[in-house]
Amino acid sequence: MKRNLLLLKTIFGILFSDFSLYSQTNENIWFDGFSRTYFARDAININAIDDTISARNISNGYSLLDLNTHVNPIKDIEIFTQLRLKNSFGSFFGSGTEVSVRQLRAKGIINNKIRFSVGDLFLKQSKFTLYNYDEELVSYENDLINPYKDIIHYENFYNENRWRLQGLQADFSYEFDRYIRGLDFDFFVTRPRGSRQINETTYSSDILLSGGSIISQINKQLILSGNYINLFEPGASGTKNISIRNPVHDISLLYSFDKEKYHIQQKLQTGISKRFWLHSELENEVSDSTSSRTQGMYFELDNKYSKKDSTLSLSLGYRYVDPNFRSAGAQTRRLDYNNINSIYPTYTNMSLIRPPSIFDLLSDYKWYNQDLSSILMTFNPTYSNVLPYGDATPNRSGIYINARTNNINKQFIAKINAGFFKEVIGQGTVNKRNFSLFKGSLKVNFDRLLNWKKELNLYVSSKSEISRRKGEDISSINLFSNHINVSANAEIAKKFFIQSSYQLFNSNGNEFLTQRDNYGNITYFTKTQIDQKEHVLSMGMLYKFRKKVYANLNYNWWGMKFSEVDYENYKYNRLVLILSVEL
Repeated sequence: MKRNLLLLKTIFGILFSDFSLYSQTNENIWFDGFSRTYFARDAININAIDDTISARNISNGYSLLDLNTHVNPIKDIEIFTQLRLKNSFGSFFGSGTEVSVRQLRAKGIINNKIRFSVGDLFLKQSKFTLYNYDEELVSYENDLINPYKDIIHYENFYNENRWRLQGLQADFSYEFDRYIRGLDFDFFVTRPRGSRQINETTYSSDILLSGGSIISQINKQLILSGNYINLFEPGASGTKNISIRNPVHDISLLYSFDKEKYHIQQKLQTGISKRFWLHSELENEVSDSTSSRTQGMYFELDNKYSKKDSTLSLSLGYRYVDPNFRSAGAQTRRLDYNNINSIYPTYTNMSLIRPPSIFDLLSDYKWYNQDLSSILMTFNPTYSNVLPYGDATPNRSGIYINARTNNINKQFIAKINAGFFKEVIGQGTVNKRNFSLFKGSLKVNFDRLLNWKKELNLYVSSKSEISRRKGEDISSINLFSNHINVSANAEIAKKFFIQSSYQLFNSNGNEFLTQRDNYGNITYFTKTQIDQKEHVLSMGMLYKFRKKVYANLNYNWWGMKFSEVDYENYKYNRLVLILSVEL
């Protein structure tokens, strides 16, 4: 362990002497990396909670260094590894030091034609085959919350809506002088999960994900593309006699043309999916008593208009997703509600399980998921009920509109998103739910408006979701939720900022929680009544040493109020310090 401490001190001395990296040891080896120091102190507001069991305040924190090593043994090959050194506060003499390999990848080019990658991959296709949708509550800007979001995305490898997978990827392209301009090919095979021991005699099978894409640029205006993906279990890799198959086929046609001042783009996209389980003893496809085989399709028509000076963009579209459409690569959620709170998981003298709040979802990266799910994951209708699985949410049809506008100097930026959807078939009743989604935001850059040298901006946003279903009292639904966010950022000295923000979340009404079996089939509906209010008030300071190097200190007041007797109101306070350095 002393060797680990000596290695840590040596690396820190090399990397942080001037907040810059010791550039290059030689032309074939070079380094970069990331470092973070994190400290948080959470405290109970004793005036709001009758709790003499929990500690009045708790503290935790750590320092970590991710050292990236790039090795080029030959011209067209690069080997990349990311070594993590992490030390939790309160640990002495190396007892809390962790050393691990966080990423490992080799990539290169064969014969100047075929590009390949082996190891950690970051993959993305269409929004209906392989796509990592953003989590709830991130469709706004808030400089005080951004450091939390940076941690969540970094720790869970959320990069440009890609899934981090381990396997092999290869791509290549061809150019033509007639009929079509070019063809691009991309293929991969990965293993999202290895075999696991379930009990003394049973092992689950490996889960593999394979797929490919073909993109054909027919001319300057027309692009035809196709995607294929399949999540499956090789039965021989485990001892269970049931294995899943989930192939998805996707095709799209993109047409675009330019004028002097604007650009128009139209996209037609459709696809089909299958999902079923194989039984190795019978050597054919089987179904349980409720039928575990599903087949579905989707269709989307999207139209976009944008000005070339970037002052206006507008999109209008229609989307239909079949109730039986299943795509593990696109419908897996980031937020996993099977996890528990890491900040005061229980509260009051009755040791009630504290329900998640918006502050937990914004600040606790352990709530988030990195594994693909073969069935639809559980979601919380309080925070996301209209499109809980993104654009690929099954059993939805409707129209949507997205708009963004700003002036030339970006003195103000405004966004409006809206969607009107309904169920394709009713769940538990012949009546169908109707959904409405409204999101709007406005950012005013007063420094640009008043020609000030120091930054001063105000951001306001609001998101509302409405879910309704007519019918008898026992089956009717009326759920409304609204999230308001206000934040201000002022530079009072060079690179030094004072920040404040306020978030208010309100949800009331009723809904039915869906329960599913191991095959993803609906087994029961549980009626739930929702009436809660949440708030997060934050004040803080930010110092930017340089781009991607900052120190943030802020204080948060947050809590939740319930009208139901099942829970009691609570309030907490948090002091947090984050030092983030990207090398």
